[in-house]
Amino acid sequence: MNVISVAGDRVAILLGGADTQQQYTVMEALLPPGGGPPRHLHHREDETFLVLEGEVTFYVGDTVTVLKKGGFIFAPRGIPHYFRNTGTGEAMLLETAFPAGVEMFFAAAGKALPDRNAQPLKFGREDIAHMIAIAPSFGIEILAQASH
Repeated sequence: MNVISVAGDRVAILLGGADTQQQYTVMEALLPPGGGPPRHLHHREDETFLVLEGEVTFYVGDTVTVLKKGGFIFAPRGIPHYFRNTGTGEAMLLETAFPAGVEMFFAAAGKALPDRNAQPLKFGREDIAHMIAIAPSFGIEILAQASH
């Protein structure tokens, strides 16, 4: 299992394309308070998110949805989206992307962590510049800078 610090969050790749015949990817994401990715869109993947812990506000297109534990949302490809941990403690998400491949972007954009207990690393200007530069080769557009 790969564990990556990306966009200031910790992402554990539970199942990658190699495990699912490239059909989908399943990830666990830990978001510190205020955490979440910059506004972006995927040209290749649809995504789903299940909130396992905490409170997360999702911005999908023009729709804003606040979800707590057990809340579930779909973010289709081609629609700008992002999310923020708007609670007071850490939030945990179970993310699925169809088809697989986004895990390769996370590995290229982030930094490897030793395990699922490691805390995510700070996300700075160099990190966002790198993410913006490589995203198009993975079918992703970063539309706004991170607010971390």
